[in-house]
Amino acid sequence: MIMNKDTYIARINKAKKLAEDKNIDGLWITKPENKYYLSGFESSNFFIYLTKERNYLLTDFRYIELARSLETGFETVMLTNQYTALDFLRENCPGTLGIEYKSITFDFYNDMMEKVKPGNIVSADQIIESIRIIKEKQEIDAVKSAAEIANLAFVHILDFIKPGVTERDIALELEFFMRHKGADALAFDTIAASGERGSLPHAVPSSRALKNGDFVTLDFGAKWNGYCSDMTRTVGLGAISAEQKNVYRIVLEAQKAASAVIAANVSASVADSVAREMISGAGYGEYFGHGLGHGVGLEIHEAPTLNALSKDVLKTDMTVTIEPGIYIPGKFGVRIEDLAVVTDNGIISLSTVDKELIII
Repeated sequence: MIMNKDTYIARINKAKKLAEDKNIDGLWITKPENKYYLSGFESSNFFIYLTKERNYLLTDFRYIELARSLETGFETVMLTNQYTALDFLRENCPGTLGIEYKSITFDFYNDMMEKVKPGNIVSADQIIESIRIIKEKQEIDAVKSAAEIANLAFVHILDFIKPGVTERDIALELEFFMRHKGADALAFDTIAASGERGSLPHAVPSSRALKNGDFVTLDFGAKWNGYCSDMTRTVGLGAISAEQKNVYRIVLEAQKAASAVIAANVSASVADSVAREMISGAGYGEYFGHGLGHGVGLEIHEAPTLNALSKDVLKTDMTVTIEPGIYIPGKFGVRIEDLAVVTDNGIISLSTVDKELIII
């Protein structure tokens, strides 16, 4: 998503200020989502390097023309076999170099230590992520557009689900539909889990054919202009049991209760505890083994984290999921997930399709 130059400059300046606070003289950015966030530029080979006075974008011949055409506040540097990123760093390495340890390759790190010999090297992990955690209006609009594609896909897939259709058939149909509706890509690999396979929270779609009496859990999302959406719905096929209906009711009540408590300045762990205590109180605590939710943006899983151990405090304009579940091994599973924007007074749900029990 290409935004105006002022947006990128503001983001760059925030990153520089955080780097300065950590006594970092030069910031070497390698994580794809962070590079995109700072520049709006995509390629299979590029780096961003920030110093107090200069902003560099380094790429090779394949992408240099496009890089030079972007008005995003960078000086462009062309990399070649004769002039590599390491050569650039050797010429421009400051006293303290900040790198993103979690995204830099082991080989590059070793070569850098051998050929560049930085005077001091420190972690720059989470510098850009700490800026990305609060979404700008354009980002929220992009997430909303991605969510709307997923909303349409869920309505569409209800007419496709029937006995004999396989989990793989459903996943493929969802992907095709979302692409047809404008998705750049899938936000993540679609989960379609039916019957006893529903107890697998991240089941890979299989050749299992749907049967009457199944619960079918669908977890999917679109990517639009670089931003992701994430939604889960569980539907019943044919005559489902009283136990299935009861478990669905418990998960839905927990999901609604957690959604009602989420707002700016609420601890993420408190939101998690609301859903977890309801599920535990109903006797299913051991079957809810993951956190309540997570942030969504350029990455499908990003800060904040909503679980029992989280230290995060929710803030206005964070985009988060709310997704409690119950998974009974060998029987079935239920998960209900909304994607929402945090506000001062609550949430705005971007997952607008029905979450009451649907039986097909």
